[in-house]
Amino acid sequence: MIPPKMPSSTEVGNFQDLIAQVASVAVLRTTGLLSSLSDRDAIVEAYPELIDPFIAAAGQLSAEWYSSLAPTAPFAVEVPPPPPRNSLIANANWALTQFDPAGALSGAAERQVFTTSRDTVVSNASRERVRYARYASANACTWCRVLATREAVYFTAESAVKGHDNCHCIAVPERAGNAYVPPDYVNRWRDDYNAARDEVGGQLDAIANRMRRDKYSGDKDSLNAERRKRYAAKKQANQ
Repeated sequence: MIPPKMPSSTEVGNFQDLIAQVASVAVLRTTGLLSSLSDRDAIVEAYPELIDPFIAAAGQLSAEWYSSLAPTAPFAVEVPPPPPRNSLIANANWALTQFDPAGALSGAAERQVFTTSRDTVVSNASRERVRYARYASANACTWCRVLATREAVYFTAESAVKGHDNCHCIAVPERAGNAYVPPDYVNRWRDDYNAARDEVGGQLDAIANRMRRDKYSGDKDSLNAERRKRYAAKKQANQ
């Protein structure tokens, strides 16, 4: 029998890179769509069919990865249903009203690919009744860093895996009791988290704001960019 395992940080990073490759092709195809069509209705109509294969690929790859962590476990890994067509149409309609429609729709495409990956892991973790962690890249925004410091404490809390534009975080399950070991750089984030919590208390928004100010002290443009990311993530979580 092949025992279940917890992937190393390198293996998790490799899986993240795989999803990022799917997302990058989706972004290229989305950009090409906007450059080849000028009619708004035609773009909105074509977008769901264009993004569907990449959403399906992200879900299938994530289900296979989930299964590989405990290949002999008596648990049937499933790919969750794709997002409704109306949701994808709404993304396209919204993007075409923005100052940079191509950038907005490309960002939505990338976000949808990573969201599908995270949702696949979380839905199966919920069904299997195992915990999962948020894995964030070393250059992640402050809010993602906060969530990543909490390690594998999540069960079904959707807010733990909500993403924003340019967010490449993934969900990592703890199958069969194998403890999740985060990357070494998370230790530095945890020190920052604890220092901020000691100063402002236990409310996550307050902790993130304090960490953000420390990170971007004297750099108002970067600080404001971080705030916009956090606002976007909260807005998406409420949709």
